[in-house]
Amino acid sequence: MNETFDNEVDVAVIGCGTTGLTLARLLEFEGLRVAVIDRGRLPMSRPRATHVDDETMRAFQTLGAQHLEKTFSPVGVYRHYDSQWRTVMEMDMNRGLTEQGWLSDYMFHQPDFEAVLRGYVYNYAEGSTYFGWEATTIRDTGDAVLVDVREISTGQERRITASFVVGCDGANSRVREFMGCTEVDHKATHRSLIIDILPFVSHDKLPGRDSFIQGAIRNPLTFVPIAEPRLRFELMLRPDDDAAVFERTEKAYEVVSPWFSPDQYRLLRCDVYEWRSVTASPWRSGRLLLAGDAAHTMPPHLGQGMCSGIRDATNLAWKLGRVIRGESPAGLLDSYETERCPHVQTFTAIAAELANRIEALEAPDDDPPVVKAEALRPRLGPGVLDGVNELAGTLSAQPRTTSGRLLDDVVGYRFAVVGDPVTVSRMSSDTKAMLDSLGVRVVDDFSGGIREWVTGLGVAAVVIRPDRYLFGTANSAAELDDVVARLGSTVVPPIAVRGPA
Repeated sequence: MNETFDNEVDVAVIGCGTTGLTLARLLEFEGLRVAVIDRGRLPMSRPRATHVDDETMRAFQTLGAQHLEKTFSPVGVYRHYDSQWRTVMEMDMNRGLTEQGWLSDYMFHQPDFEAVLRGYVYNYAEGSTYFGWEATTIRDTGDAVLVDVREISTGQERRITASFVVGCDGANSRVREFMGCTEVDHKATHRSLIIDILPFVSHDKLPGRDSFIQGAIRNPLTFVPIAEPRLRFELMLRPDDDAAVFERTEKAYEVVSPWFSPDQYRLLRCDVYEWRSVTASPWRSGRLLLAGDAAHTMPPHLGQGMCSGIRDATNLAWKLGRVIRGESPAGLLDSYETERCPHVQTFTAIAAELANRIEALEAPDDDPPVVKAEALRPRLGPGVLDGVNELAGTLSAQPRTTSGRLLDDVVGYRFAVVGDPVTVSRMSSDTKAMLDSLGVRVVDDFSGGIREWVTGLGVAAVVIRPDRYLFGTANSAAELDDVVARLGSTVVPPIAVRGPA
C-alpha cells in the first residue's frame, strides 16, 4: 500500500457513534494517544437512539456534555393499548430528580450529542481523526495492531499502529469479523418501520410528552415524542412484510394520518430497521476489543441500547489507561467482559421479552394497572470488585457537596474514597500510600447529601470506581485498610506488564 505515514497511537477507536466518541473522550482524560476512524465525514443526521437515563447523564456530565440537557425533553407516561385502543397498562416513566443527580429519563437528539463529542475529540486528537475513512485490514502482531485505513472519497491510504484497537463500529462490525467472534442469538429479532416527522402545527390529538404502544394488531404501532419538536412513529413488521412496500412515502402518510395530514409536517425519515438481540463472544482477543453494538445488541423497548454502550466505554477506558501506562497487567482487560456482559444481558433479556409480547397485548377485564417506573440497576459481574462485599458492583449515587457541586465534578474520572472523616483519617500510612499510588481522590466533604447517602447504605466509607460503580465499602478504618489493600492487589500486579496477558 502507498501510505503517506505511519501514525503511532495507544488506542485506535474504530466507529464514532456515541460509544466510540465516549471512549475516545475518556481515553483523553487518561492521557492516551488516540486515533478515531469512522466512515462518516459528518455525524449521522438520523438518530438511532432517542433515550437517555440518569446514569447516562452522569456520563455526559463527565464528558463535558451536560450543557445539552437544556435541549432534552423529560419523559411522561408510557401506555399500552390493545387493538381497540383499550388501556392494557400505564407506566409513569418520570421519576423526577434521582440519586444520580439528574432526572430519571430524557428524550434527546443523538446527532447533537455526537457533534459535540466529535468536536472535543478533534480538538484533542487533531491529526489522528479519520472522519470519512474506513479500516480495510486489522492485524494483531502480538506487539501491536496494524490498522490500514482508506479515505473513502479519495482512496488515499495510511497505516495506524496502535497498542490496542476497540471496535465501536456497530451491529455490522468489521472489527468483530477480524476477531472471528461467535454470536449468541437471543431470539428477539424483528423489523420496524421508523417514521420521524417535524410537525408544523401543534399535535393536540397526541398525548404531549407521553408515549404509547398499540399491540394485538397486525403491525403493532409505537408513538414516541423524541427531542422536541420531533415525533417518532414505529410499525413492527411481520416476517412476510415487504420492507420496500413499507418504505414508500405513502405508507408514512397513512400511518401518521390519524393525527396529521401530509401538509402539516416534514417527513424526516421512513426506513425499515432490523432490531437484533445478539451478544458477541469474546469481547476481547489479544489487542482487539469490542464495545457497544459491536459487542451486543438488543430490542429498543427499554431504551437501553445506547446507554449500555456508554457503560461499556466508561468501564473500559480507565482499564486501558492502566494497562497502557504499565500500571496493571493486560489481564485486567478481561474483567471488562466479565463485568459488563451479565449487566447487558439483564437488559437484553427484559427487552427481548417485551418485544416478543407486544403483538399479544390485550386489555384486562379489570381496571388496567397504573405502574410507577422503578430504576433497573443491575449489579456488575465479577471483576475489579471487592468480592467479600455485598454492595460491590452496585451503582453509586451522586449527591451534592457543601458547595453545591455534584460529586463527580469533584472526583473526576478516577477512583474515589468517600466517607466519615474520622474513619478516613484513621487509615494506615500504607493505605494512604496505596491511595496516592493509585491516584485515588479522597473526598473531604461528608455533609448533607453525601452523609445521608453513605450512612443510608449502613456503612462508614465507600470506594468508588471511575465508572461510578462501588468497588467496596467499609464500616471502620481497619475495614477500609482491607478494602484498599484488595483494590491494590486487584489492579496492581507484583510486576507491571505491558501487552496482552
